[in-house]
Amino acid sequence: MPRDLKDFPRPPSDNGRGLHGSFAPDWSGGDQGYDFCINELIALGIKWFKVIADKGKSIPFCEKLIAAGIFPIVRILRRDPPPNDTPEPNPGHIARPEEETIQRLIAAGVRYFETNNEPDRASEWKHTAMPASALEAAKLVALNWLFDARFILEAGGLPGLPAISNGATFDLMGALVALGRHAILLEGCWIAVHNDGLNRPLDYPDNAINQIGIPLTPEQSDHGAFTDWVWWNSATKRTDTCDEINELRDARKNPAPNLQNDHACFREFEYYNALALKYLGRAIPIIGTEGGYRVGRRDDPRYPRVTPDAQRDLTVALFDWMQRQAPDYFFATCAAALIESPGREADAWHSAFWLATLRDGATGKTDFPKIAIPGIAHGDYLPVIDAVKQMPNLARRLPGAQPAPPPPVEIAPREIERPGLAHFETSAPAEPAIKSESPAPVEIEIAPVETKSEPRESPPESVTVVIPRDLVFVPTAELEWDFRLDALNITMEAANVKRGDACWRLVSAVYEGPSESGESHHIFYTILDELNQPIANQRVWQGWSDNKTDAVTDERGQTNIPLWQSFTPEQDEQGAYSAWVDDMPSDRVVGMGLPLKRHVNFRLTWRRARK
Repeated sequence: MPRDLKDFPRPPSDNGRGLHGSFAPDWSGGDQGYDFCINELIALGIKWFKVIADKGKSIPFCEKLIAAGIFPIVRILRRDPPPNDTPEPNPGHIARPEEETIQRLIAAGVRYFETNNEPDRASEWKHTAMPASALEAAKLVALNWLFDARFILEAGGLPGLPAISNGATFDLMGALVALGRHAILLEGCWIAVHNDGLNRPLDYPDNAINQIGIPLTPEQSDHGAFTDWVWWNSATKRTDTCDEINELRDARKNPAPNLQNDHACFREFEYYNALALKYLGRAIPIIGTEGGYRVGRRDDPRYPRVTPDAQRDLTVALFDWMQRQAPDYFFATCAAALIESPGREADAWHSAFWLATLRDGATGKTDFPKIAIPGIAHGDYLPVIDAVKQMPNLARRLPGAQPAPPPPVEIAPREIERPGLAHFETSAPAEPAIKSESPAPVEIEIAPVETKSEPRESPPESVTVVIPRDLVFVPTAELEWDFRLDALNITMEAANVKRGDACWRLVSAVYEGPSESGESHHIFYTILDELNQPIANQRVWQGWSDNKTDAVTDERGQTNIPLWQSFTPEQDEQGAYSAWVDDMPSDRVVGMGLPLKRHVNFRLTWRRARK
C-alpha cells in the first residue's frame, strides 16, 4: 500500500539535524565509549545519525541512540564468501547473514536502512568490474536492490534507494521504471543522497558568482592569516591571484543555472525530488546520509577553500535551514563526520588532524596546502562543535501525528580525558510554563532547580504562583529568519523598549528568490495580535534614505508595498529599504532591495507583544 510522507516515522521533536558517525564499520565507542557519544549528540541537538554496520556489532549502539530519541540510519555492509569477502556492494544483494542483522536491528527499533553506496563509482564494484554502459549498470544495481528492498519492507523496515555520488547522473529510478518495478518506491522506500556542499554556498547554483560571474575584489580575497591557504591551487602548487579567479568566474558564469545540469551542491535533494515527481508523480522521503561541509575542500576554484570558521558558519546556516525551512519530503541531512576513522581524519569534527595540519602545514600525499597558519589553538575538535551546541533547537512543523518527546535519558557521566572536550548533561531543569489560555488569574508552576554548587539531599517541591491576569503577556515565538537574508546583508534592528512595554516583534522574515517570486518584487506584510489573530486597518511603513511610504492591512492582516531600487550584496552593499509597523515601537528589517536587479520578495510577519 502506498505510504504518504506523514506515514514515515521521524524522531521526537524532529529538527532535521543529522550527523554521519564514523566511516569505520561497527565503531565500538572509542576511548570514551558510547555514552560520551550519546551525550555529545544530545548537546548538538542531533536527531538522525548514520551508522555503518558489519556483522551486527552496532546493535548495542543503535539501541542507545533510539533510547535517546535519535534515529539511526544504518548502512548494511555485505560480504561475499572468501576470497571475495571485501565489502564492495556491487554486483549482488544481501544474503542470510545480512538478513539476520537487519532483523535484529528492526527488533531493536531501527527502521531506516541502506544496502548499497554510490554504485556509479567503479571502486564500489568487486575488482572495479563495473559495466561500461551506465544504463546497464543501473539496471543491474536496481535488480539487486529490489531483493534488498523487498526483504526490508517485509521485515518491517524502510529501505533507501542507494545514494549516488555527489553531482552524478546515474539514474536508478529511471532503471526501475525501465524494468517496470518502480511501484515499490511508493510502498515505504526513501531516497538516500550524498548532497555534499563542497566549497559552494548553500544557495548554489542560484548565487551571483555562478550566475553572472561577479568578480572577486581585493577586500573579499583577504582572509587574514588564511589568505594564501584558502586560495591555494593544489594543481599549480601556488596561490591563485584575483585576476585568475575572476577569469574563471567569467568563463564559467551561467545566467540561467539549472539544478538538473549542476547539482553537486547542498541542494542536490531538489534534483532527486524532481526525478521522483517525474517518475512517480509525487514526493517520497529524501535523506542526506552523507554531506555537509568539510574543512579543506576547494572543489570549485571560483570560491575559497573551506576554513574551520567557514565550516562552522555554513553548518549552522544549514542546520537552521533544516529546522525552519526544509520541505517536508527532505527529512534530514547528515553532515560528515562526527568521529575520525582511519584515512578519513580530515573529515571528522572530533579530530586532532586540523590542529596539527594548520599549525605545521599539511604533510604527506594530500591536496591540502602545505602552509602553516600561526595562532591555531582550537584543540582536538573543530569550532563547529561549540557553534552547533549554541544553536536554538526547533522542532519542524511536520505533517501527521508526531511522537511525544521521550523522557530524559539516564546516561552515566564520564570524565573526559582528551583536552578541550566538555562533559554534557542530558537533562535540564524545566522552565516555568505560562498558562495564558485561561482567564484571570494565571498560575505559573515553577519546577525545582538543583545546581552543582548547591546540592540538596532531597529536591524541594514545586511552587505554584498566582499572579493577576493583567501582568501576564503571551510570549512571542522565536524569530524565523531565512538564512539567505544574511547573504544579502539584510539585518533586523530590535525595538528599543523597556521590559513590559508593548511593541511590534518580528516573528518571521522569509526571502523569495527569483525562482520563487513569480516576477513580483514586493515587501509582503502580515500583522498579528498576541493570539496570532490578524489585525485589520493597521498601518505599516516602508522607508528609504530620504523618504517613506505607508500601506494599511486588510481583514487578513496583510498588505504589500513594491520594491524598485537595486543593490549588489556581493560588494557588501545594503539595499535601500527598511520596513516596520506604525503606532508603537517596532522591530525593523533593514537593507532590502532588488539584488542585481532581480525580482525578489520579502515576506515579513510582526506580532504585538511585550518585551
